[in-house]
Amino acid sequence: MTQGHGQYLTTGEFAEICGTTKHTLFHYDDIGILKPELVGDNGYRYYSLKQFFTFDIITVLKEAGTPLKEIQLYIERQDTAHFLSLLTEKRKKLEQEQQKIAGMLRLLQNTIDITDHAVRADIGKPRLETCAEQYLMSIRLAQQDSEKDIVVKTNAHYRYCVERGLFEALPAGFIITGEHLERGAYDKADYFFFRIGIRYECPNLHVKPEGLYAVIDHRGAYENLAGSFEKLERFIADKGFKISGDGYMYELLGYLADGNPDNYVIEIALGVSPA
Repeated sequence: MTQGHGQYLTTGEFAEICGTTKHTLFHYDDIGILKPELVGDNGYRYYSLKQFFTFDIITVLKEAGTPLKEIQLYIERQDTAHFLSLLTEKRKKLEQEQQKIAGMLRLLQNTIDITDHAVRADIGKPRLETCAEQYLMSIRLAQQDSEKDIVVKTNAHYRYCVERGLFEALPAGFIITGEHLERGAYDKADYFFFRIGIRYECPNLHVKPEGLYAVIDHRGAYENLAGSFEKLERFIADKGFKISGDGYMYELLGYLADGNPDNYVIEIALGVSPA
């Protein structure tokens, strides 16, 4: 506190209290958004304690994405109605950003959980699991689709999910219809899907039914899935069950985590019922 100027603070003292730099205060002075309350005969700038609150609201609005020019208009007008409108608008934007960040955190946690499961998976050992209902956003794949066609389709599908705040849960995967399973056409994926956390009513919604599933974790490329499917089918028959419904392939560990297809971990799940 500068003794010669009562309750005023030097630029350095004010910067320290505000947790900022003298350079920032000089810039705010130059553009007129926060000028020192007093300039001494020697040219030194002095700030009052009450200006701390002005600096604080400038900081909050700036971190909320408000341009400095817009903040300056508020400072100049000192209009309560405008101030309230500005704060309300920024609050909405911050809430939207908060929801976006929460979705990203859920996605990261889901990815961590699934990757951890893949690392711990008992590869090649069939098992029975009771599974809850799942919601999948699917797109139809045509047999004549080229690799480029599939990439274009899945990218558009991904953007559709992201824009609607649906893409929160990995893994992605493929669906093989019961018809193709009966024929042993394990390489004939009929749908590509992203798993989502809510039931979103639209033509692309596919509901994986709640029920009993035979499951096996496969390590290796998609081209080598046939052996794991055949092993799982033998397991189903030995347990006195039959396949009912579609087959689901979940990519637990794919190109994002390991660039070598031989190290992919793909979970195969087939709905079953008593034979």
